[in-house]
Amino acid sequence: MQWTNVWRASCLLAVTTACAFGAARADDPVRVSGYFCGAKKDQIAFLQREAAGDTGEIAANTVNKAAGKQTCAFFLPAQAIAMNDQTVISDGIVYKVQSFVFLPEKVERWTGTHFGSMRSTKPVREL
Repeated sequence: MQWTNVWRASCLLAVTTACAFGAARADDPVRVSGYFCGAKKDQIAFLQREAAGDTGEIAANTVNKAAGKQTCAFFLPAQAIAMNDQTVISDGIVYKVQSFVFLPEKVERWTGTHFGSMRSTKPVREL
């Protein structure tokens, strides 16, 4: 019975330590690159264009023209801190978007990916 309490205490200490280190490391900068947009809605529009078959460059140009400004662009490797991580379903397609704050400018930009369709591929029969 005494060993059980020691084991529980050891497990609790391990979990607490892991949580403490995980929280401390969440603000550490990471190197990121790829297409980023200035707003989440622009990133989702960009991902919708990619899901429709556009290349990254064409998708970025399309979103930029619709926004009337340079909001989406390819970023070379840069230091950034991960901030928001969200899943969005739009028109039956699942998107994972994440924001990063780029250093040293401290500007938030969004990136993401699309996973696939929630739509059925089989035709629906009416009864």
